[in-house]
Amino acid sequence: MSGQLPVQVDPIRLADDGTRLQGALPGSEMSRLRKFALPGSQPATVTIDLQFERTAQGMRRMHGSIRTQVEMACKRCLQSLVIEVVTQPVFVLLQPDEAEPEEGETLVVDAPLSLIELVEDELLLAMPMSSGHAEGECDTASPVATGKAPVAEKRANPFAELRGFKGKSQ
Repeated sequence: MSGQLPVQVDPIRLADDGTRLQGALPGSEMSRLRKFALPGSQPATVTIDLQFERTAQGMRRMHGSIRTQVEMACKRCLQSLVIEVVTQPVFVLLQPDEAEPEEGETLVVDAPLSLIELVEDELLLAMPMSSGHAEGECDTASPVATGKAPVAEKRANPFAELRGFKGKSQ
């Protein structure tokens, strides 16, 4: 199914029918994702390509890719930075009474799901922990730490002069 995407999806039925969802969703409708964007900017259009199918073993499965771009602040220089967020979810789709397989992530479906919420959940899980420019691209005032401790200058001991008084007072 290409083009216009449905608002609600029933992943179990889509897997039984072998449906493929391809299209775009507006990033502006994803309120939780918008919180990561710089004020005044919106996440870019979200491109989805999700395949729902039955495996050779008869299990229902959803897999594909979801991608967008979010303008964020670099944590080092606080300048604008566009992050590409890409996720490739793979789920075994189960009804509430079905047993979970030993391997893989599962999604238990008992009612139709909001496609926007499903996509937004996956994008949030794929967001970087900390956004930042690549090394050498930041406009920081101080260089980025390289992991080496700075070498301390050898200073004079402020109590060195007191050593001379120790023997005189006895």
